[in-house]
Amino acid sequence: MQSRYRFTTAWLPSGWRRNVVISVDPAGDIVDVAAVDGVATARLINGAAIPGMPNAHSHAFQRAMAGLAERRTQGADTFWSWRDVMYRLAERITPDCLNAIAAQVYVDMLKAGYTSVCEFHYLHNQSDARAYEDPLTTCH
Repeated sequence: MQSRYRFTTAWLPSGWRRNVVISVDPAGDIVDVAAVDGVATARLINGAAIPGMPNAHSHAFQRAMAGLAERRTQGADTFWSWRDVMYRLAERITPDCLNAIAAQVYVDMLKAGYTSVCEFHYLHNQSDARAYEDPLTTCH
């Protein structure tokens, strides 16, 4: 059974509209968006509906290095010293670790309004530098 929500205003491809009904299926997917003239039999949301924000460039695994590169080392810190820390971390992340890290990052992104993500990472090989038998191992 679908759930229907009526927003007092919503941003549609044609611009701002009033009294917009958004129908959602049991899986949580939007299945219909309609601007209506009258009062619809839908749960009223007294606020605006806007499209979700895409994250066009993410490195989710880097969440695991938070705090590792934010300290002074001997000599001058540079992008290259940060990069060394990042690659040392990348060498230790397993597919299961990556899945757990990314799941938390994506939950945090969703809470912040991001609804899609384009993920980039450097984790194409095992820690011994051999390629995974299934090249999609770290993409699940």
